[in-house]
Amino acid sequence: MVKIGIAVGIVAAVVAGVVWLGSRAGESVANRDRYAIPVASIACPAPPGLDRETFLTEVRYLGNLPETIQVVDPNLRTKLSAAFAKHPWVNEVGDIMVDADTTVRVDLKFRVPVLAVRVPGDAELRCVDRTCVLLPSVPNAAELPLFATPTATPTPPTGEVWIDPAVKRATELAITYQPKRIEKTDKGWRLTTDGKVLVVSW
Repeated sequence: MVKIGIAVGIVAAVVAGVVWLGSRAGESVANRDRYAIPVASIACPAPPGLDRETFLTEVRYLGNLPETIQVVDPNLRTKLSAAFAKHPWVNEVGDIMVDADTTVRVDLKFRVPVLAVRVPGDAELRCVDRTCVLLPSVPNAAELPLFATPTATPTPPTGEVWIDPAVKRATELAITYQPKRIEKTDKGWRLTTDGKVLVVSW
């Protein structure tokens, strides 16, 4: 009878342990679910021509982020900062904050297009920022200073610097003079604004 009692006690202890572990596991899963939010719910501005949902989908893809993130992850800010920085529109990732209601907010500064470039064989104007980084499609490209001389160098992937001396110089002239049109000629750079022409030496 003593042996039977001991056996029963052991079984009861094992069962209790399993139940306890199960409850702890359930609590752990519940906590993970409680602090998990979709990347698509992140509060942030969107760049020109994109809505927030599309922008966050691209950020998630470029940054290799999961569908949901844990707001209690100690490395959350580092992971999000790296992911957002990979998007070609993003110039700077600022503060990343988690509100009391678990809303994640990301402060961003976007690149500003300063020059549109005509590319042979491409119907769409390509645009660069002040550092000659090639940007994605820009809605107001036709309103920017236009470098009308076709460039011979291939366009880089979006988000990378366009290493072309002519594009670099045209970008500098666009920032300085804000013309409507820029052309590279044998005599120098021809800048046109409202019918007025300015020729700038090399």
